[in-house]
Amino acid sequence: MMLASAGSAVLAGCGGGGGGSSDSQAAGKTSASTNPASSTTSTPSTNGTPVATTTAANTTASTSTSNATQPANTNANDASSQAPAASDGLFYGINGHMAWGEGIYMTMPPAAQLAILQDLGVTNYRCDIADGGMATTLANALKGPFANSGVSILPVFNPLSAHWDPHSSEADAYALGYDLAVRCTRPLKGLVKYIECGNELDVDLKIAGDGSSRADWDPACWPSFRGALRGMIDGVRAIDPTIQCGVNVGIPMAYGALQMLWNGISPDGTVQGVSGAASLRWDFTSYHWYKSSGDIQCGGRNNACIDVLQVLKDSFNVPIWLTEWGWSGANDTPQSAAAYTSRALTQYRAIKDKYNIQSIMMYAVMDRNYGLMQLDGVTKNPAYAVFKDFIAANPV
Repeated sequence: MMLASAGSAVLAGCGGGGGGSSDSQAAGKTSASTNPASSTTSTPSTNGTPVATTTAANTTASTSTSNATQPANTNANDASSQAPAASDGLFYGINGHMAWGEGIYMTMPPAAQLAILQDLGVTNYRCDIADGGMATTLANALKGPFANSGVSILPVFNPLSAHWDPHSSEADAYALGYDLAVRCTRPLKGLVKYIECGNELDVDLKIAGDGSSRADWDPACWPSFRGALRGMIDGVRAIDPTIQCGVNVGIPMAYGALQMLWNGISPDGTVQGVSGAASLRWDFTSYHWYKSSGDIQCGGRNNACIDVLQVLKDSFNVPIWLTEWGWSGANDTPQSAAAYTSRALTQYRAIKDKYNIQSIMMYAVMDRNYGLMQLDGVTKNPAYAVFKDFIAANPV
């Protein structure tokens, strides 16, 4: 739920009838707003009509009318006949907020943050950004202490802090997403290989169910949701087409939303939805899964026992990144948090090849309720040693 509350005031009137943020992975997580730059960048003409993203994988939208509640292969092979193999160098990751303009992540220099990551054995650091200045902070770290360190950075765009309005038109949301991506990608060109486009934009669009069905989603806000994602993907590729883009959701069973985006389906209150919209294509599927959601290999309500990872693999046939996972915040004791960390690492390490899991990124390195360390940047919680020792004993 990195920075999810930054746009809560905007999202309050959009959906939420089915529980909204109460379904999110880690409701109440500490967050902070940002001050995006006011500069703009010209974007391709959108004239309000959805257009497919500019990628070789683009295909005609699916016209399937199956209920998204039932996991199924949703024509992933028309994007890629063979999913690329997982890259071991990215596997052990963690979240942080190196570009924030306040708190411990601002006062602790990037070199000191890197030292913690290296002590843990982490090789992939996820950091949120919402403007060109924040992106430049990451770029300076990548050209400075992180250069040749063996630790990469995954930037994640946060449209909520860039004033994304879920009630806006698809064209306006596309323009905002495109501009955000261009401003953030330009300083990072040549320095990163992966970017995550958006963070949990789905959370307050769910109006019913658990997110697995097409009927669970708000038709009024869906075009803006889709437009912002399309714009970010296109903006990244306009600056550097070699960067691989990922898209995530924040509701545990929201694979249904990803399937709709992939197949050009829009919600209309029915389990079929309506076809004919632009179909999105991303290079890796991001997903968030916390202890409170249960077992990702046996998830869902009413003992449904859905293998969410298998659904993601079958639906999109691209690598899977768990870009947020962790215990249940203040609901866990330090000891139960450490125990969960051990169980989760053991599970994800054992199944990485089965599902083509490319990276697992814990939330977070420093946080009051979710951190391996406290916000003083010194105090280590019991899970710190568990995390470090597991990585040392289980290299990939």
